[in-house]
Amino acid sequence: MNTNENHQIRGVYESCIGVPDINYGVKFWNQFGYHVVEKGKLNSNSAEQLYQHQSELESIRLQHQDTDHSFIRLMKWNNPKNKGIGFTTNLRQDGNRWGVVLTKSILNILNHVEDAISKGEPWSYIMPHWLQVYAMDKGEPFFDAPLGVREGIALHPHCRLALFERYNYVKPTYGKIDPDSFLQSSQFTHHGILLRSNNTEHLKFYDECLGLLRQKEQTMGGKPTCSSGNIDTFGLGFTEIYHIHDFDDPRSTLDIKGHLSGRLKIVRMDESSKMKDVHDLSRPGSLGMSLLTYQVKDIAAYRKKVIDGGATEVTEIFENEFKEQSISFKSPDGLSWNLVGTL
Repeated sequence: MNTNENHQIRGVYESCIGVPDINYGVKFWNQFGYHVVEKGKLNSNSAEQLYQHQSELESIRLQHQDTDHSFIRLMKWNNPKNKGIGFTTNLRQDGNRWGVVLTKSILNILNHVEDAISKGEPWSYIMPHWLQVYAMDKGEPFFDAPLGVREGIALHPHCRLALFERYNYVKPTYGKIDPDSFLQSSQFTHHGILLRSNNTEHLKFYDECLGLLRQKEQTMGGKPTCSSGNIDTFGLGFTEIYHIHDFDDPRSTLDIKGHLSGRLKIVRMDESSKMKDVHDLSRPGSLGMSLLTYQVKDIAAYRKKVIDGGATEVTEIFENEFKEQSISFKSPDGLSWNLVGTL
């Protein structure tokens, strides 16, 4: 792992989730191993200055074990902008966001999802599918241990999760399960965003402007090579393909042994793809997963960098609800972001 501490940015700092009931949100995420570390409030005028939504705001920051990244910020708006993306059965929405969690048992979590559905709660799920992540040169089924994951999806209007379970390999710096948590899960190992776009120039904003480490890029989909799980996850047509672009904590390495959690994974589909545009349903003020933050050094310098990099709606530097220097903006691809200057 690259331990150089001179980097100006790290991996994704927080996933911000608009919630109607902040106390229930704390109880829910506690089951995954998160605990409260900070509380704060903004009046409606301050919230409008920073998040461009006029409403009183109460927030709680949750940390998973002792990680320095992948926090959760629960945001309780007195007057939400909208109800968010709402109920869906897959991740196929332009501008959609989700979190990815390593767990000891996906089926244990999905058992709870099915019980919640039976009680009338608005959950949906996609059953776990097998993905061989590191090809075995001489692997033989039933004789050699395959290296891979079982990956499934659990969706709720206020909680959009990809869940995975590892088999026959470990990555100690990419997801740390809390064995004492009820659902025996890790922090968010990475965060996904789906975009309908053919513009790859916009992707330069994440590495050349923000300073993230651009990792592997790959094209997937198109039968018969695409797994049934990915077809269900993204609602793919028979020959439809998609592209994945990974952006990592710059302390990470390109070698798998040095991968760090906190990755941003952008899934990009062709502009001709039919799907709902949810950018305005996935921004500050919305319910559900609506914002990601990064922690940076010298926020004044970063404000200039994002403006020069093509960001729009860039705010002045204001104190957020935790008394941290902060700015909000839209990246060139139209997504909402927030930077926190306390690194």
